[in-house]
Amino acid sequence: MSFTAYGQTFDRGQQSGISVTGAASVSAVPDQASISFAIEQRGNKLSALKTQVDQYTTRLIDDLLDRDIPRDNIQSFQLSIYPQYETDNDGKREQRGFIVSRNIDVTLPSLALYDQIIDLAIAQGVTRVGQVRFEVSDQQQLYQQALQKAFENARNKAEFIATTAGLEIVSVMSVQEQSMARPVMFEMAAMDSRSKSPSLPGAQEIEARLNVVFSVAAKN
Repeated sequence: MSFTAYGQTFDRGQQSGISVTGAASVSAVPDQASISFAIEQRGNKLSALKTQVDQYTTRLIDDLLDRDIPRDNIQSFQLSIYPQYETDNDGKREQRGFIVSRNIDVTLPSLALYDQIIDLAIAQGVTRVGQVRFEVSDQQQLYQQALQKAFENARNKAEFIATTAGLEIVSVMSVQEQSMARPVMFEMAAMDSRSKSPSLPGAQEIEARLNVVFSVAAKN
């Protein structure tokens, strides 16, 4: 957990204040993942290629459902069909069949399934494992914790500035949120010898930043 703050004093007519920017971050380990798979086939007969891709896709989806992956967590609508070109010895580019591919996006409710699902997908004909995103399921709650700590950080800074200037905090004049929680991409961490899985996500830093204006007055 980390904190930063910056402050300045000002005078708006009869009302003096201190404007402070406070920030804090909360660290959390992701507990779910989204994975993008691709099944691709190449050849000359377009209809046969699509049939093969559909068969691989159906088998993969059935296996995912058998492992209690909710149907709503599986998307397989994106189908791509495009010609395959090759260049001959004379530099001439000619079409030599087609490429048919389908993307399957899977959201895993538990990271305990991650390696198992990767192995399963490869065994069922997946030709490419694309983007993997590790996420924290309660990210909004953690962001609210970071916001609270950012405000505390801002108030501590304002109190220090006020005390140094011989003033005291009276009230909060305004609060402006300067950052929002957002999805974060992760790289896989090195394998921990104590873990049963070779794939471990790194920690996520959820940051919050606020600008707070406190009214101040001379100490009695």
